[in-house]
Amino acid sequence: MLPIEYPFVSSSELHLGANDSITRDESFFHQGDPIMAYELETRRALLRNITLDDAQEYYDQIWSQPDVMRYLPGGAPRVREQTETYINYFSNHWATHGFGLWGVVIKETSKFVGHCGIQIIQETQEIEVAYAFGKDYWGQGLGSETAHASLRFGFEELGLERIIAIAVPENMASRRIMEKNGMKYQGEKRMVGFDLSYYVLMRHEFVPNNEPYLLRKL
Repeated sequence: MLPIEYPFVSSSELHLGANDSITRDESFFHQGDPIMAYELETRRALLRNITLDDAQEYYDQIWSQPDVMRYLPGGAPRVREQTETYINYFSNHWATHGFGLWGVVIKETSKFVGHCGIQIIQETQEIEVAYAFGKDYWGQGLGSETAHASLRFGFEELGLERIIAIAVPENMASRRIMEKNGMKYQGEKRMVGFDLSYYVLMRHEFVPNNEPYLLRKL
């Protein structure tokens, strides 16, 4: 696990992993030259690479907002310059592993509203589904929609056997997203100074829905 000040976020926007191992196809954990990346479309959203051109909108939606940041490492808003550090970190994750966090853009308005995807937890090498959205976009089902697409990408495209998710217990909205997508509650874990709710979904348990899902290799 990265130190709490590092740019690594999760579904609770805290980073945690279980002590047990994950079964995974090692071919998806590349080192060295960048490999193929992806874009993904859902019914309402385009999931695409986050670039430095998104930095101001990303900061405005997520990293500057107290109500969003209370669930992220440190629990407080960041300065504008840190947003670019996060973007570079996420880009490096994609280049190294061939998957990571996408920026979420509303197709109808082209508005950048947050992030979603799957990423490696450094401490345990587990893979989690992660998401965060600007407060104006809470309660609209975007979390469930994009988390489901991210899980489908992980299981169907990458062949992962197991994906986890984390939430602080009082973050019921995040936990409902996990449960709506079939993730199973495994208990509470004390990590980085927080008691966290820990969820798991296995590939054989995942049931894709009938919502639009269009994956493109770049």
